[in-house]
Amino acid sequence: MVKKSKVRNATKVEKYGIKFKSKLECYTYEAFMNAGIPVKYEPKHFTLVPNFEYLGEKIRPITYLPDFIGKNFIVECKGLITDSFPLRFKLFKRYLKQHRSNFKVYLVRNHAQVDEMIKEIINNKQSTLCQNS
Repeated sequence: MVKKSKVRNATKVEKYGIKFKSKLECYTYEAFMNAGIPVKYEPKHFTLVPNFEYLGEKIRPITYLPDFIGKNFIVECKGLITDSFPLRFKLFKRYLKQHRSNFKVYLVRNHAQVDEMIKEIINNKQSTLCQNS
């Protein structure tokens, strides 16, 4: 049996009634709140590869749980990249493409990248509003 690994070197934070797995996730949530951008924290698991059986062995599905989902974007906060993450992230992007998703995916690794992402989302939101006027 494969033991699920914890986020390494991350300090859990409980704030706003949410148990964040890292300070970076909490910072990102606060940045969204301060910018008035609604998001949900870890709202949905995506099944990237369904479970199956191989020669009598039951193989568990490969799933992905993004940190935040907004109206037209998904955010993953990763301070430290684990060995399995690059493959899982690539499979997730493939999943989105196969399902013709219009979500933009962000990978943020520090506060500066979070701040830059927030600016980009606000700018995209404003340009969409201008186009619809």
